Amino acid sequence: MLKYYSSYLVVFGGVAHLICCGIPFILGVSSFISNVSVSNFLLLDFEFLEITESYLLAFTSLLLLTIISSEIYNKKIKCVEEDECCEVVECNSKQKAIKFNIYFSSFLYVINLSFFLSEKI
Repeated sequence: MLKYYSSYLVVFGGVAHLICCGIPFILGVSSFISNVSVSNFLLLDFEFLEITESYLLAFTSLLLLTIISSEIYNKKIKCVEEDECCEVVECNSKQKAIKFNIYFSSFLYVINLSFFLSEKI
């Protein structure tokens, strides 16, 4: 019976500690972080970011095309030449993760490219 009531006392003590100390701590840290981030935005040189935006987009395009072409090479060409296709379940789960990452990064790339082109037009 003591274990039953003591478990509720532990939960009550945890909730009381969260209300008394946790929430004010989270609010204090979030306000500190927001103040620091605003001061960093005011100190950044936005011209530097605007100049490097085109180069970063070109680098990202090159990187994405390299990853996609290497996956096509591994899937289509290398698999046919060497007949060492990965048919194991473990390998299939990795391939699914790689496909998802490529699709997701392509989706983000298209969104970023649309914003970039809308700024330039």
